[in-house]
Amino acid sequence: MTTLVVVHQGFNRMAYYLTSDESLCGQAPSRLAGAYRAPLERHAAIETPAARAEALLASLLRCVNVGSALDTIRSHVEGLLAVTSISWQVDDERYCGTVCEPSEHTIPVALSLDDRPFGRLRLHSRRPVGEAELAALREMLAVVAYPLRNLRMLEHALIAAEHDALTGLKNRRAFDLELKAVHARVARYGGQASLLILDMTRFKAINDTYGHDVGDRALARVAEGLDRCLRETDSAYRLGGDEFVVILPETPYQGARRLGARLLDWFRDHPLREPGGERVPLRARIGMAQFREGDDADGWFRRADQALYGNPEPNGAGRRLGRLA
Repeated sequence: MTTLVVVHQGFNRMAYYLTSDESLCGQAPSRLAGAYRAPLERHAAIETPAARAEALLASLLRCVNVGSALDTIRSHVEGLLAVTSISWQVDDERYCGTVCEPSEHTIPVALSLDDRPFGRLRLHSRRPVGEAELAALREMLAVVAYPLRNLRMLEHALIAAEHDALTGLKNRRAFDLELKAVHARVARYGGQASLLILDMTRFKAINDTYGHDVGDRALARVAEGLDRCLRETDSAYRLGGDEFVVILPETPYQGARRLGARLLDWFRDHPLREPGGERVPLRARIGMAQFREGDDADGWFRRADQALYGNPEPNGAGRRLGRLA
């Protein structure tokens, strides 16, 4: 018979396999160290911080985003410490793992990348950590900076691929994906949903009169108005140029019309101001279309677009909201 014995010393953990004739009962640690030195050395599998770091790095290479990487780090560390949560602060961004239970003892671990600071991990533990444990923990976590950097860059790239750089709103690609998802959900399970398309009028005149920098500010102001007026469940997109669209889940035509009126009121009350104090009014027109049975996603959008340009359909299928100064 073979016995597995695990010995902990600080952050080091050693596993020994002893045969049946090697009794541990009644033996002092000093006696064991001498008597079983040879068999222990032959069968030892030593887990050092360096070995744990290697295992952690291998796991991190399989992660798909920063959140899953933080969860992976936590799972590797919690076998050694009673870690309740982990977060990472880098520049002005803060990432958290799935589990977030701050506890009394916080363990800060500064990260570096190419000898430059790269944010700070914060682990929360149920008990205080000694200096030796902290040193070993930092050695183990020294490998996480590059995987976190790569995953953060990937997330930034994915966000950039679906967002408009000028306004911060989602772009046409993101809209096409979400429109298909909302359409499929409503077509299958029922419910109401509406589209609202907004087009700035006299936008060319703003560019020609005040310059393209003011035109850019006008587009950003429209995005601000959308952010102020929409509900959390609504989503806004810049399709291109001066055209915007809003997806309104669980919203009939009447609700879309109320939102459109609220938006036009907001634009009227929040004109741009030039440095000299000149008022630059924002004007817009809005077309709306409620989902109806039999619509495909493209047809639904097309009806809202037709309503925008003055070709409304009856019965709330697609209507235009008059422009307001």
